[in-house]
Amino acid sequence: MNEALTKKHPCYDSNAAGKVARIHLPVAPKCNIQCKYCSRKYDCVNESRPGVTSEVLSPAQAVLYLEKVAEKIPIGVVGIAGPGDAFAEPEKTLETIRLCRAKFPDMVFCLSTNGLALPEHISELAASGVTHVTITINTLDPEVGKNIYSWARFEKRNYRGIDASRLLIDRQLESVQLLVEHGISVKINTILIPGVNEEQILPIAKMAKAYGCELMNIIPLIPVEGTVFENITESSCAVVESHRSDAQEFVRQSRHCKRCRADAVGILGEETDAEIRKLLSDASTSATGFTEERTKVAFVSREGVLVNQHLGEAGEFYIYEQIGDNLALSETREAPPAGTGERRWAEVAAVLKDCAYLLTSGAGDRPVKALGGSGINVLTIEGLAHDAASRLFRGEAVAHLKKRESCKAGNCGSGNGCG
Repeated sequence: MNEALTKKHPCYDSNAAGKVARIHLPVAPKCNIQCKYCSRKYDCVNESRPGVTSEVLSPAQAVLYLEKVAEKIPIGVVGIAGPGDAFAEPEKTLETIRLCRAKFPDMVFCLSTNGLALPEHISELAASGVTHVTITINTLDPEVGKNIYSWARFEKRNYRGIDASRLLIDRQLESVQLLVEHGISVKINTILIPGVNEEQILPIAKMAKAYGCELMNIIPLIPVEGTVFENITESSCAVVESHRSDAQEFVRQSRHCKRCRADAVGILGEETDAEIRKLLSDASTSATGFTEERTKVAFVSREGVLVNQHLGEAGEFYIYEQIGDNLALSETREAPPAGTGERRWAEVAAVLKDCAYLLTSGAGDRPVKALGGSGINVLTIEGLAHDAASRLFRGEAVAHLKKRESCKAGNCGSGNGCG
């Protein structure tokens, strides 16, 4: 295990919690399972719980963000904790780790995952210098698991009910075993769901001991509006502590968790200030996508001036390029016809093969992922296309144009924990 590094990790060592600053890089928006307590749809600085972030970054943007934050805060630990699962799109997570370690080799690197897609990547994680991994395991019993998980997607196949639960548990146990074998410290997170998995706490603690896990973190469920468990009452601190005391017999317990956001930064439990939030916002719209082959910016519009059209409705693309010192609206290109499914996005990628950015007022997850895989950054914004394009060509952020939806204040959880 990594005892010396663990003493520098605020999630693993309570003494480090008030001394060592950490940063979560929100580069993993997708998830490969659906937990019945989870919702990632809110974007609100007032809501403090896992699965929430104000922005999502590309790997290149994550490095830029880390560099800017490190100029202001002495960051000791770099983590990836969502807002989805770190291995739903493993290439993003692994690329982020590679890029960040190249810039900051002395920082501690960690990540959180449900473990479903983890086993195939553990050797690479160990080689890349990741020293700590957290796996959320809520049950070892598939019959209980079917009441916690709605579905799981693995190797392009969908699983539901007890099949999803059984697959996930098997893969989680395989992940824990392989991580320990590779010398990576393992923390088990378990969400305590009253009336659902309370009897699973001790079996999980016994498993953690048998497999050589370093720490267990029993986390009371945060009821989230719109989820299956929205009406379950959160366990009191006394109840949570009772479970921790029982589990302590088998594995060391965490008692200082603050249930951090996927974009948390700074000392554990301290509120992120506005200046750091602006760095995240700026990084999310920073121009990191230009290459020798991709030198232009495309946008969709009803009249050719404002970015005010959904990508799915686009009949043509307007193209900006830099000609000398001037920004020119140089041409329009016909969009491939709608109704062809995935083929359309491959055709769009071909039409825009020399474009680094595509600006639109709205886009679905599938085209964003497909075009992103082809090297086109899809930015959902609103406002003047010329303003956005000129900023991108200057390497500036377009955060002030970015569209967003926020949760209602009444939906926000406290996230203060029971520690």
